[in-house]
Amino acid sequence: MRILSLNSLKIICIVIIAFGYISCAHKPHPSTTVQSVKEGYRLLSEKQARKWIVTDSKEAFFEKVTTLEMSIQMKQTESNISREVVLEKYKKMLQDDLSEFTNKESEVVKQLFDKALDLCYQISPNINLPEIFLIKTKGNYYGSGVYYTRDNSIIIPSPMLDLDANAKNLSFLKTMIHEIFHIYSRYNKDKREALYKRIGFNKIPNLALSEFLQKRVLYNPDGVDLLYSINVKDSTGRSFKAIPVIYSKHNAYMESTPAFFSYLTFQLFEISKRDGIWSVKNKNIGNSIEDLTGFWEQVGTNTKYNIHPDEICADNFVIMAFAKETQGKNLKNLTNEGRQLIIDLETIITE
Repeated sequence: MRILSLNSLKIICIVIIAFGYISCAHKPHPSTTVQSVKEGYRLLSEKQARKWIVTDSKEAFFEKVTTLEMSIQMKQTESNISREVVLEKYKKMLQDDLSEFTNKESEVVKQLFDKALDLCYQISPNINLPEIFLIKTKGNYYGSGVYYTRDNSIIIPSPMLDLDANAKNLSFLKTMIHEIFHIYSRYNKDKREALYKRIGFNKIPNLALSEFLQKRVLYNPDGVDLLYSINVKDSTGRSFKAIPVIYSKHNAYMESTPAFFSYLTFQLFEISKRDGIWSVKNKNIGNSIEDLTGFWEQVGTNTKYNIHPDEICADNFVIMAFAKETQGKNLKNLTNEGRQLIIDLETIITE
């Protein structure tokens, strides 16, 4: 999930399947430097998108999302209603929030998305991407500046489609590349494992959340999978495995606090293994990254968008893509370690 609020929010987080009746098909312009068969993309109408906005075959978001999270997004108290009923209402809310691309928006989005795909294919002409669907939403549930992906679709909030200013166009272009990476990661699980490993995250076979987190976890639609741990150390030098988790600071939706991001808290939670099962060690106590060592040393400092390994990789992917646009000039702003990270991640993608 990529957040670009109207006030340029800096922190914390915050995705549709491939078959259906689609319109506005568009293929990217061929690159002058890369010869390859490229997948294209399609802009969906409001009617066409209703099916795909509530379908997730890759990450099982709708199987995992909690009643609390749905309540917060719908801005309703749903504590006395079954999860099945809440989920039905939630999916309808997602559908009702869809919107149509205007002719002007379609024209500009196509121009920018052509360039975004072109830069991605310049990283590797053989990069494996499915056909991508673009969907417009009003942005009422996550927020007016929140982009996200679901399966092979990118959901774009309508307030972010005011793209006349060059600065806004550049921001949109970078965001599209960021979201394209999430789709790439989702459809290339072997590459995902290798990329995550390079920044210190290794997959665990299972995970039992504490009762506290089972009720309060908030799932980033671009990083739904929590089965990735990183080794860190506390202030005493004790080493342990931890997982990054976003959760609600409140146990219920409050009318006095309607904004989704007002609920978010991000911490690393220690996990331990017992009888073959990995579980969160402490009920409701996580760790701030600032109180630990070893995190930044592994993920690098190219981005502070650290709520999930997919977000870290996605931001590095943007840097990688713009190195093609600038002939590497943007890499001069990075540390030596940061430049090496870009090289290593690109090698994983291209090999």
